[in-house]
Amino acid sequence: MPGYQSSASKAQDNRSSAYTLLAVGGIGFIVVLLIFFNVIPLYRNAGIPKYLVCGVMGAMFILFIVFGIVSMRDSRLLLVKAKSENSLCSEITRWCQENLDCAGIDALILEEEGVDAKLTEEEKYYRRTEKMRAAIEDKFMNLDEAFLDNFVDEYYQEMYEDYVDNSR
Repeated sequence: MPGYQSSASKAQDNRSSAYTLLAVGGIGFIVVLLIFFNVIPLYRNAGIPKYLVCGVMGAMFILFIVFGIVSMRDSRLLLVKAKSENSLCSEITRWCQENLDCAGIDALILEEEGVDAKLTEEEKYYRRTEKMRAAIEDKFMNLDEAFLDNFVDEYYQEMYEDYVDNSR
């Protein structure tokens, strides 16, 4: 399963690709026009090679410009999606702060049948994230799995970093 990439970072990637495509396409098309109108005397005779090369290269640079415009449009759409994603993330964070606590999650783990009180840190991590994930999925339905995994990993770090520091 591929890793999660936020809509904001996707938008930034698309925007940088758009700038690159627009710059290369624009500069290349200008150079092709200069060659075609003999401002840059690359072809001494106005034969078929000049028209063929200028036509093919001009079409390619026009495609670069079109793809750059499409990438710019997609980055704007992804920015709108990123705003809704950020609001969902802050809503889930607020809910987790109100409803999930470290001691409660650890108590749920110890209540399970067959769970030894002497779990390794790795086992605790997997069981805790499983409980957190289940609680969040019960409250917020139809979340993207990659988004939820990423959120639980980040929130776990925040939550248990303070818990471990305070318990020492």
